[in-house]
Amino acid sequence: MSNIRLNFLPITDQEFEFNIYRKEIEGAIEKNSGLKWYRLFPDSEATERKNYYVSTDKEDGFESFSCHPNHNIDLTKWYLFESLKKSVTNSNLTIEYSFYQRHKLNEIQFTVNEFNEGKQLVILSPYYLRQEDKHGFLIDFKFRKAENTSFNKEVQRLSLSLDEKYRSNKNYYLDKHRLFQGFLKSNFQSIKSFNISDSVINLSDELMSVSCNHLDKKQYIFSKNRTSSSQFLGIKNYGPLNIVSDDVQFVFIFEDRFKTFANDIFLSLIGKANPGTFPGMEAMFKIKLDKTKVKRVSISDYSNPELLKAVDKVVEFSKDKKTIAVFIEDYSEEEGNSEPYYFLKYQFLKKDIPLQVLNYQKLSARNTLKWSTSNIGLQVFSKLGGKPWIVKPSNTDCLILGIGSSHKKDKETGKIQRFFAYSICLDSSGLYKKLEVLAEDEDETNYLQSLQNGLVQLLSNDDFSNYKSCVLHLPFKIKRSEIKALEQAINEVSNLDFTVVKINVDNRFFGFSNHNTLVPYESSYIQLASNQFLVWFEGLNYGKEIVDKRLSNPVHLEFLNIGARVEDYKSYLQDIINLSGANWRGFNAKSVPISIYYSKIITEYISEFGDIVDVEQMSVTNDKPWFL
Repeated sequence: MSNIRLNFLPITDQEFEFNIYRKEIEGAIEKNSGLKWYRLFPDSEATERKNYYVSTDKEDGFESFSCHPNHNIDLTKWYLFESLKKSVTNSNLTIEYSFYQRHKLNEIQFTVNEFNEGKQLVILSPYYLRQEDKHGFLIDFKFRKAENTSFNKEVQRLSLSLDEKYRSNKNYYLDKHRLFQGFLKSNFQSIKSFNISDSVINLSDELMSVSCNHLDKKQYIFSKNRTSSSQFLGIKNYGPLNIVSDDVQFVFIFEDRFKTFANDIFLSLIGKANPGTFPGMEAMFKIKLDKTKVKRVSISDYSNPELLKAVDKVVEFSKDKKTIAVFIEDYSEEEGNSEPYYFLKYQFLKKDIPLQVLNYQKLSARNTLKWSTSNIGLQVFSKLGGKPWIVKPSNTDCLILGIGSSHKKDKETGKIQRFFAYSICLDSSGLYKKLEVLAEDEDETNYLQSLQNGLVQLLSNDDFSNYKSCVLHLPFKIKRSEIKALEQAINEVSNLDFTVVKINVDNRFFGFSNHNTLVPYESSYIQLASNQFLVWFEGLNYGKEIVDKRLSNPVHLEFLNIGARVEDYKSYLQDIINLSGANWRGFNAKSVPISIYYSKIITEYISEFGDIVDVEQMSVTNDKPWFL
């Protein structure tokens, strides 16, 4: 067992008490009064809490109350924030700072570097590390882009995503650590001691070291049940799990100016252009590709009528053959995907014909096509119904449902007209089953009931009758009462063990190892609370302790209903990290479980579809991963 230095600065002496002023709330809580309120015990003998308005200063009608830090964790976090806030305000800091408060989130943001493109911020926010029973502050980094600045490579560099040469920042952990240490050894020294009632407490200027555990390395399963720890080598050496048995026709859609580029793509896909990085569709995926299997649809522009003509021609070509359309577009990557991209994607989705879109500006750059062709081939193969690999699961006969949501807005008023919920259906091996629309409603308050009904209908399907357990992966938190309602509804149709996990990719946590790269090993995890974990989906590999790209932040996992079944945590954690390797969008895409990643992609697609056309929700349901 090794240690990780969590981005947490504990209070050096945890045995402290603080004084507040409170007033019991009689009747309804005035939530817009500007006053904070918390549930507190009336006295040391009480067994039930009551609601109280709370203030740090004496006010009319308020009584003094001495509080232990664990009396109410949220109250303590707020009080610590207010105390540090006073310390910062009364200090002689030479750097800019600001206070951010929203709901339970309280932050002090320090500007450590300022540029024309924006500001680099170091952020302190109160936190209670429940597993260690310690109060303190999380320290975090953020780049705040200036309002009139576009999202460009310079912004990515200042955000630490790219290095000084605008390449993937393999020193991301070192750079972040340098910024933290620079702040802690300078400006932090004048504010780390602050008053708590009649005493002074101190924040440590060293990140807290916590014990770290490790999950098993991901194992991938290929043809004839053979395994490998590498997706690419597994496909290359053993072949895909399930091949596409039919002959495939490729229909390229592009303007005349892209003839040379289209030929480069063809040569790359058949393995002639760069055989060292991609030996070809037939060698890798058993899909024969030569000139006899290629057709072209010419377009003169990207207007909707012209694109619809192209769709009709592809449909005509595909009457007797399994077909995939390949659209070459010219669009700045910094602007995101184009409107023609989404328009064509939706039109082909309605026709149940897979589409692969290739961006000329991105792929024509030097060596980009060379290194991207294997991922293009993987996406094409998967969209055609092939199954490249699965992962070796920890829990067998386990259904994974990744829940996503989107909404449709009125273009003129911006008001939400309709709410949608859908589910990515997988099993614990990462095998994609289907995408199912679960709920569609005009009223957000009816959302839960619609979602509940949709889940019941889904789990009543014969396709899912052999599963013994079901795990719901959510990118958001839901109430216990809502989880209980879902459990009860599911128990009416199935005797499945039901578990709900919130998976938060965009969180405030970070950590450093003792390795000279400061990067923890892949599959490392630390326990933050009885039901909360921080997991490194990407990191160092044993025997290959080098960093050749920017590695992602750790992922925060919170089990919302597993109760006392602590022994089940590790197997569920293992399945979640395994699912990060089941991503058929790319060979090295393994930073997020596909239950969440696919849901995020689909949310973006449906949102963009809705801005262009009147989306028929059922048209997005498909047993092939069209969204790759």
